[in-house]
Amino acid sequence: MKDNFSFSLFYVKRIKRILPLFYIVSVTTLLVSWFLLTPEDLVMLADSIRYASVFIANAYFEKNSGYFAPAADTIPLLHMWSLSVEEQFYFAWPLLLFLSMKYLSPGHRKLFFITSLLVLIGISEYAARGAEASAYYLIQNRGSELLIGALLSMLIHGKQDALFARESALAIAGLVGALVLLSLFFLFEEGTVFPGFNAALVSVATAMVILNGELRKGVLYRLLSTRILALIGRLSFSLYLWHWPVLVLYRYYFNSIDAVGYAACAFLTFLLAFLSWRYFEKPLRYLNVQKKWVFIGYFILPVLVLVMIAKDIKRHHGYDDRMPEQARHLYDISVSSFDDITKEVSADGRYRPFELVPIGDEHLLPKAPKALLWGDSHAGHFRPFVEELGLKNGFYSLYGGAGGCPPFIGVDLIKHGRPEAECTDTNNQVFEVIKNSDATLVFLAGRWAMYAETTRSEGEKGSHVFLGDSSDYSESLENSRRAFRKGMEATIQQLIANNKQPVLFEQVPSYPFSPSNCLIKKATYSWMKNEICDVHMEYVTKRQAYANAVIMELEKKYPTLMVIRVNDKICKDGWCKSELRGVPLYMDNDHINDSGSRLLFDRYQHSVQYQQLQKLIRP
Repeated sequence: MKDNFSFSLFYVKRIKRILPLFYIVSVTTLLVSWFLLTPEDLVMLADSIRYASVFIANAYFEKNSGYFAPAADTIPLLHMWSLSVEEQFYFAWPLLLFLSMKYLSPGHRKLFFITSLLVLIGISEYAARGAEASAYYLIQNRGSELLIGALLSMLIHGKQDALFARESALAIAGLVGALVLLSLFFLFEEGTVFPGFNAALVSVATAMVILNGELRKGVLYRLLSTRILALIGRLSFSLYLWHWPVLVLYRYYFNSIDAVGYAACAFLTFLLAFLSWRYFEKPLRYLNVQKKWVFIGYFILPVLVLVMIAKDIKRHHGYDDRMPEQARHLYDISVSSFDDITKEVSADGRYRPFELVPIGDEHLLPKAPKALLWGDSHAGHFRPFVEELGLKNGFYSLYGGAGGCPPFIGVDLIKHGRPEAECTDTNNQVFEVIKNSDATLVFLAGRWAMYAETTRSEGEKGSHVFLGDSSDYSESLENSRRAFRKGMEATIQQLIANNKQPVLFEQVPSYPFSPSNCLIKKATYSWMKNEICDVHMEYVTKRQAYANAVIMELEKKYPTLMVIRVNDKICKDGWCKSELRGVPLYMDNDHINDSGSRLLFDRYQHSVQYQQLQKLIRP
């Protein structure tokens, strides 16, 4: 390391390289989103800008990830998490390198960095196999990838003559690296363990290609040096920052994206990347400005302005008054949730892990609940339905379960060949409470098709959802369906054996887009008034076919099992509706909102099924 290294100069170069483009992408995205996003989604965008401005967007997205988090394709600046990881690395790496050069011998320094790299890869692999969001977002789990690049730089600049004396070996290494990257492009799937060892493999293969490029000759170098690829290389940072908001906002507006849409997004991404690189990023990067003014003008002042704007948007709840009155009315209904209801009384703590908020006639407290509602977030969205049922028939219920966790015993949600302990433990605890309770009815609800098909709705991001048990933890459609059938039957069987009346909710239709957002856009833009916000019944029927077949079989096998069918209240004439009587039913692509849930009960209470259910409630 040269004696003239300057920490301040290093950070000035990083600031001028990264931040100007970050600002223009963020501000442009915010301006476009003002006209497109719902208040809730605009607040989410503002928060992501605020945290990205101070380089902790990765921590923000990690904290707000999980089953109940907004879909990735509704967050325009989600990709800024990687920029935060990069900046966090830049804070630590120069100091770490400086101290190692000053206090460690070359041999000890080499041993220190190799050991650090192996430890970081191990930490990342452990986190990735635990299926934690932190594995993807946090610096300790992604630092190994950046460290490989840093060590490559040290290798090239430290032993350049010795390295390039072995040109044939470097040429072969580059070709091997390129072939590995090409192979991994086809081999890696959505469920592949990542980051961990697989991310390290990608990073090492990339380092081999870069090392080969330092030769400035050879087949691979000539290929990657062609004018079009060289231009893409120069625009790579701009392309990366622009591509995600372009894709997200396009899909947000049009509900879906096809080949023509991808082509349009690709063209717009390249256009924005070139223009911002040519007329903004490049001039500001090489502008001759004193260091202090770089820190003030490129960093401190813009960050303060962005943070103030973001906090103002959040303080005003996404400025819902920017929407037409009808659109605002539809939005308020679509975000209505049972969680927003405040009740002055709560049930006995011995019912935990059930939530203690009474569902139905809370005036019956401190009496024991007559019914218990068990399931994933789809059970949660039926709480208003069960509340209306309780108010009409003089009982209250409690809800227990976890998002993305089917209400089964003896069957596990699995990830990378291992059961997810949190789901299994929650279900076991819930079932113990059910067995020991005085409740006579147990409502079961879940996103049945997701567990039976192992996939989410079309266009919905997220890994496969596999089920298994101690006899087989293999991740396959066949094994998941076997476990689904076994788990549902075992649960119903055990409920009946413990003198409980099982009542199972049919799953509502899921959408490949957010139907309520579609309805809001129709109410906002006159040219979208003919937009179809419903989904074909054929799509829903096919999606739910296996799960519904299992339910029908169990219904015949266990005559006491009762099924609450709601789809016939939603679907008619070949379409499943996104609204009834002008009321939006959904809050996202597969969860119904509070008003929609109550409206479904209103329709259900006029059916023969309801009369049969009343006989169970009031024998």
